[in-house]
Amino acid sequence: MRRSLAEGGIRVVDDAGDATHILLNTCGFIREAKEESIGAILDVSASYPDKQILVMGCLVERYRDELARGMPEVTAWFGLAGGPDEEALVRLLGGESAGGAARGPRPAQPAPPGGAVRGRTSYAYVKISDGCDELCTFCAIPGIKGPYRAATPREILREADSCLTEGAKELVLVGQDTARWEGGDLDLAGLVDLLVVDPRLEWLRVMYLQPEHVTDAFLECMGRQAKLCRYLDLPLQHSHPDVLRRMGRAGDADSYLGLLARARRFIPDVALRSAFIVGFPGETEAQFEHLLDFVSEAEFDYAGGFIYSPEEGTLAARLKPQVPRRVARERLNRLNQVLGEVAERVHARQVGSSVEVMIDSVAGDDPCDGPEAEGRTRGQAPEVDGVVHVEGQLPDRTAVGDVIRVTIEASVGYDLVGTIGGS
Repeated sequence: MRRSLAEGGIRVVDDAGDATHILLNTCGFIREAKEESIGAILDVSASYPDKQILVMGCLVERYRDELARGMPEVTAWFGLAGGPDEEALVRLLGGESAGGAARGPRPAQPAPPGGAVRGRTSYAYVKISDGCDELCTFCAIPGIKGPYRAATPREILREADSCLTEGAKELVLVGQDTARWEGGDLDLAGLVDLLVVDPRLEWLRVMYLQPEHVTDAFLECMGRQAKLCRYLDLPLQHSHPDVLRRMGRAGDADSYLGLLARARRFIPDVALRSAFIVGFPGETEAQFEHLLDFVSEAEFDYAGGFIYSPEEGTLAARLKPQVPRRVARERLNRLNQVLGEVAERVHARQVGSSVEVMIDSVAGDDPCDGPEAEGRTRGQAPEVDGVVHVEGQLPDRTAVGDVIRVTIEASVGYDLVGTIGGS
């Protein structure tokens, strides 16, 4: 989106006080995300009454008319990026008519020639597919995004080149089901082989691999490609077969444990991440206990738990019996406790090891600022997993995106503490 704005002659600024317009991207996937998005719109509108507020994303795609009626302080609403709404947004900011704006915006300042498009960060996301054809009964994504469609190799390589040119050192491949990606004669492993040849790329990470589409060819690729992070993000959702069938998903605890065992055979040091839903309609206490036993045995490095959210237009919203929210909340607390205990056990095994860490931020000159730097190992995805607090004297001119060697001294919750050095 930042790149589209820059190409349209719009200057993106980091300080909202310097802006003429403030653009918010939203999520409309589950109730908590919708509430957070609406809260952000209200906060920004109240904090910057002299700015023109533009809102886009999945929340708008689902509820555009209701939002426009209920929040007149917003200048204009736009749905998903990458289509006509994105073009209308760029036209509006460039001073042309966007059709449907609540009031005419002032033209934003033009982008300076050759100006930086993004802030200096170590990583960037590259979307390799969008939409979904699966029939998960709880999921609103097909209704928001439409059917599955894969980006072409050319589109992906062009986006990767742009991100690397802007300074990213790690590319994170995302989509609703990245494991399914195909482009002509290429599968996901072949796409990885294309991307890793770029000398500017340090790390490549793949997120959102639906378990039924993870192949031995991809696991073998992860074992042999040095730049591909040995990291599997598998949104399993549950372990009990009856709950999974009501969710419209295949698999069960045995098949999932088999997949994890295969992954560990190919990649003994693989880091594992997952996500689980509690309180799904009809979930019994015994089925929830089954999930607790499963996550304890599976030993995920990182995992998240979520309370089931009944979404309009999904089959699960009509399933009975609905689990009371207080019961679902209590189950989520129990699940998170077990996940935390497992993570602590897994991370304690890393103490004493020497690992590569990509630097995400460097502290200032004041020693009171805390650790010298923060970064991530290959087993920590940006924004969703823990971090490494780096202590000790950094090498001269260490910058965001650099990869340094760190010895892990301790684990604290989901984070690690390391010191400079190590073989």
